[in-house]
Amino acid sequence: MLGLNKSTMTPAIVIETPRLILRTVTMVDVDGVACSWKLDEGAISTAEAVLKIEAMMAHYAQNRPGKIVHLCLAIIFKATNDFIGWCGLDHTNPKDADPALFYLLKSSYWGQGLATEAAGALLNYTFGQLELASIHGGAAPDNLASKRVMEKIGMNYLGLDDEGGYAFKITRDEYLTNSRKRRG
Repeated sequence: MLGLNKSTMTPAIVIETPRLILRTVTMVDVDGVACSWKLDEGAISTAEAVLKIEAMMAHYAQNRPGKIVHLCLAIIFKATNDFIGWCGLDHTNPKDADPALFYLLKSSYWGQGLATEAAGALLNYTFGQLELASIHGGAAPDNLASKRVMEKIGMNYLGLDDEGGYAFKITRDEYLTNSRKRRG
């Protein structure tokens, strides 16, 4: 779902799931960003939050259908309207052939299926509205929960990466084929 972000006059992204809202961030969110940027590590200053939002907005302005530089979406828990994490796509590393999927949640929200819900919704958006050809993802070797999220959303396990973490990838065609199988 797209709306117009009045502070930048660019389309705002809003993706809803049964329990979450994933959305682009604006300067209206500076307090939420300050409190949530480092998740469980504590707040950052308002000035630093402003810089983070400006960077997100600058990246967002460079994104086009079929090409993502960086897309960072706030994860909002509908029941409380709280910022509980972040998810998105990052393609700022020129060595990467395609964007990397990322998701981070405050620890008090772990174990509830929320990362799977957010990542799955973002994957659907990625291959629908964004028209990307493929994405990759990874999980640290000690993060079996994140590995399981990648598996649950249908990403293909490639093996271990150069740092010993779990590497995943999925193409648009694979995702659409798997989606049809799940529905059919």
